[in-house]
Amino acid sequence: MSILTLRSLVKSFGATTVVKDFDLQMQDSEFISLLGPSGCGKTTVLRMVAGFETPSTGSIEIDGQNVTGQRANQRKIGMMFQSYALFPNLTAAGNVAFGLKVSGVSASEIRRRVDEMLEMVGLSGFGARYPYQLSGGQQQRVALARAIAPRPRVLLLDEPLSALDAKIRVALRGEIRAIQRELGITTLFVTHDQEEAMAMSDRVVVMNAGRAEQVGTPDDIYNRPASRFVAQFIGALNMLPATLRDAATGLVDTPIGQLLLNRTMAQANGSALTLAFRPESLRLIGPDDALATQSFSGRLVTREFLGPIVRFSAEVAKDLTLGIDCFNRTGETLPLIGSEVRLAIPAQEILVLQ
Repeated sequence: MSILTLRSLVKSFGATTVVKDFDLQMQDSEFISLLGPSGCGKTTVLRMVAGFETPSTGSIEIDGQNVTGQRANQRKIGMMFQSYALFPNLTAAGNVAFGLKVSGVSASEIRRRVDEMLEMVGLSGFGARYPYQLSGGQQQRVALARAIAPRPRVLLLDEPLSALDAKIRVALRGEIRAIQRELGITTLFVTHDQEEAMAMSDRVVVMNAGRAEQVGTPDDIYNRPASRFVAQFIGALNMLPATLRDAATGLVDTPIGQLLLNRTMAQANGSALTLAFRPESLRLIGPDDALATQSFSGRLVTREFLGPIVRFSAEVAKDLTLGIDCFNRTGETLPLIGSEVRLAIPAQEILVLQ
């Protein structure tokens, strides 16, 4: 069942159009992230859903009802802001109770629900504290409790973790996702952090210049990007110029030699192509490896230790360096900078960018 439907949303500020013909359908209990670079329009989409901005054209439906002309307080929406936006003169309990009081909930029900929400976000016993007496992570938990206390149909999260340090961010994003699943709230999350979007979402909307470049699961977005922009924006990417030699088999000429893509190509022989593949798709191989029949040589020029991953770069041709990610396995010896290595790419992991 579609809970939130955005149809052909356009938003212009004067002569500048920041959201262009944006469509999205969110199902019950779904968690979707709007992901993109600064200025791509993701926060403007969220603000239109919240009722803080009015679309220039298009419509917004919640539970099948057109709410485009409704005020923010009429839309049954909860919202968490990047800046917490807690009332400094109210305690944690007072902040959580605020929306319930405005909605006319009885005093006894307010007390019960405030206690329930504070317990849910791990702040039982903190209700009497004021925001200045709480850490950043605790303040954001209060903001989450306040947003979900009125039982909204849609929860909007506007980069709520960006002001927190890395360790707290990881912990809190897990808590937010667990609470969202437990309550079954349809949630729209704005972030510029790729890891957050990929880790938390059922689907991700990658935005660019006001449009949705691709809408899909994290797996689709990462492994099957629909455009050059998505492929380059999500994660690290190696790119390789190529010329198509045989469209029937996908045989291509590249600066590292011929590669066989093992697929039928729609382009004509002689076409210029751009091949792309992730650093983890490159394999360091030995002479007896099954991939050795389609391999090439390189010289390692950099080595970064990143904990579970060791990231190399290898010079494979004049003015061409490729990135390689290897797992850091205890007891396994990885090559040093300056080493000559053999590399291979499984054909199925090579993308052909449009």
